[in-house]
Amino acid sequence: MEDALNKPDVSLKNDITTTAEELANKNKDLQAEIIERKRAEEELRKLYCAIEQSSSTIVITNNWGIIEYVNPKFTQLTGYRPEEVIGKNPRILKPDNVSSEEFRHMWEAITAGREWRGEFCNRKKNGELYWEFASISAVKNPQGAITHFVAVKEDITERKRAEEERNKHIKELEDFMSYSTAMNDAATEDAVFKHMVLALRKHFDPDIVAAIMLDRERNMLYVPVIDPSMPVNELIRNEVVLDPSLCRVMKTGKECFIKDITKDAFCECVIHKDEQGGYLCIPLIAGGITFGIVLLIKKDIRRWDDEKTHRLISNYVGLTALSLHRLELLDIAKNRNVTDELTGVYNRRFFNEILDKQLILAKRRNEHVSLLILDLDHFKNLNDTYGNRVGDRLLQQIARVLSDSVSKSDIVARYGGEEFAIIMPALFATQALVKADAIRRIIEATDFDEIVSGQTLKITISIGIAAYPEHGTEQETLIKLANKALHKAKEEGSNRVEAL
Repeated sequence: MEDALNKPDVSLKNDITTTAEELANKNKDLQAEIIERKRAEEELRKLYCAIEQSSSTIVITNNWGIIEYVNPKFTQLTGYRPEEVIGKNPRILKPDNVSSEEFRHMWEAITAGREWRGEFCNRKKNGELYWEFASISAVKNPQGAITHFVAVKEDITERKRAEEERNKHIKELEDFMSYSTAMNDAATEDAVFKHMVLALRKHFDPDIVAAIMLDRERNMLYVPVIDPSMPVNELIRNEVVLDPSLCRVMKTGKECFIKDITKDAFCECVIHKDEQGGYLCIPLIAGGITFGIVLLIKKDIRRWDDEKTHRLISNYVGLTALSLHRLELLDIAKNRNVTDELTGVYNRRFFNEILDKQLILAKRRNEHVSLLILDLDHFKNLNDTYGNRVGDRLLQQIARVLSDSVSKSDIVARYGGEEFAIIMPALFATQALVKADAIRRIIEATDFDEIVSGQTLKITISIGIAAYPEHGTEQETLIKLANKALHKAKEEGSNRVEAL
């Protein structure tokens, strides 16, 4: 009986023991699960903090590309608060000038499950552009379906700006070297100014470009180039053209930069002034001598106001000055072989070259040029009487008298035999007639005492005149007409000045 009563207790005890063990195991499993959840929660918290505190911009979208999350760095960089972008497409950051083709290629890659890496130019809330390097990956569920996209982006604006600045600097150096080559290859003043205008317009975009040069022989200014074309007297004052010392830049060799004509005290040389803007006058200097100015005028001159641009403009003008100086030195070297060996004045070859150049300048400046051809009267008789040596000495004396009787701007040459030629720039025919007759009278009044020992020779000359543009516009025509006038003077009795 007692045994029968004890059997249920044993069974119950066993059941209780089993249940206790199961509860202990479940409790152990529950504790492990709690620990795992806490660990997962801690990992999740750390991950969230890492995302929230990341120095990278992080954007999470759904599989349709609609923004679901942005971290604080996104707000800091773009200026958009989370509530302003969540529920919208990231294209709200795309500038108008960026092609949608880039975004299409990116979307094709990430929807195919591939990671996409590349650079974006985006627009901030305030309209400012910035650059990002982005890595965009797909997030998949256990079944392999894409549920979200995560973009991790780095602000590379400063790097891009540095790259652009470096590339810009390299391009500036390449352009400057190309300009230097062009200046070295330029064979004429016109070619130099053509390259100068093209370069200054390309790189600095002035409204007006002009070169103002010093004519050293006449001590006057002339303007070989104004782009766009305009009359010289609408650009600079006539008083300055006639007296270069009135120009501060020519006088001091220092540039003049007028940033704002409404506020700054501008010089009195420049007549042309817009309602706003300013101008920059940079001297052309070589060998320590200022021989010209490059004038740049612009309504919006602010882009020239930084030191780097200012220096670059000066460098271009400096190369221009060196090229012009090089041409001048070449001319000097050439002129060493252009003088007549007997008389020391220019020879006929140089006379032909310089007359051609003077006519080109006269056409450009709308000026006059007069040509005189002079012939010694009865020179053959003197040669036959006294011999060639006496004739040579007389020619030398005549050359000296002629050189002393003309202006610094006039050009005396031996034309051949006993003939001389004089080019008189900027003179009308009537003015040349007056000067020619003064030369004739000087020769007539001169006592040539040192030609023949113990004798005083009296010499006369006949002169023929032709002028541009009164008598002709081409060199050949002027020489022909001057010779015709000379023959007329001979036929009329010699010791005369004639012009047709």
